[in-house]
Amino acid sequence: MIKPDDEIKVVRQGAEDGDAESQFWLAISYHMGKGIAKDCEQAVIWYRKAAKQNHTPAQFNLAMLFYLGDDVPKDLKETAKWMTRAAEQGEAASQNTLAVLYYNGEGVKKNMEEAIKWWRRSAENGNSKAQVSLGAMYYDGKGIEKDMAQALMWHYISIENGSDDAKQNRDTLEKEATPEQISEAKKLSDEWMEKHCLR
Repeated sequence: MIKPDDEIKVVRQGAEDGDAESQFWLAISYHMGKGIAKDCEQAVIWYRKAAKQNHTPAQFNLAMLFYLGDDVPKDLKETAKWMTRAAEQGEAASQNTLAVLYYNGEGVKKNMEEAIKWWRRSAENGNSKAQVSLGAMYYDGKGIEKDMAQALMWHYISIENGSDDAKQNRDTLEKEATPEQISEAKKLSDEWMEKHCLR
């Protein structure tokens, strides 16, 4: 059986040899204090090395470290930079978070069109939070044409994805929607789920 000390040595060697996955795991070890003393500055160094090699989880974790500012200085520009890199590689959670950054104008200029674009990509990639947010945008008509059927559709899909927030929103939306809008939304959500092999 490998001792934790030996595991860290192996991971560190791989990281120093330039292996992105090893760099990522060494960063996590420093970040969480697993098998090694917690050191967020070292975590940033190793996340960054892996992130520069297009390691998507490292890009996301690095972005979140800068976003939350836990044990490292908060830096929204760095957050946006690394979240964008991960989002462009198709990582759904990063796409959702990038949409939030554009919506709030954090680290990037506030831009509703960009927020919608990234929420849509994330929603299409199956992220339930993005599906709720996109549905809410259709309901509010923010940055997109108001469309009750689309609003409900994304909430129905998010519910299938296990979202409790979507259930609460759906009840409110259905009270305002016409029977035709509800019927259209159910049809659209069924078609989406069949297309994405979820039915």
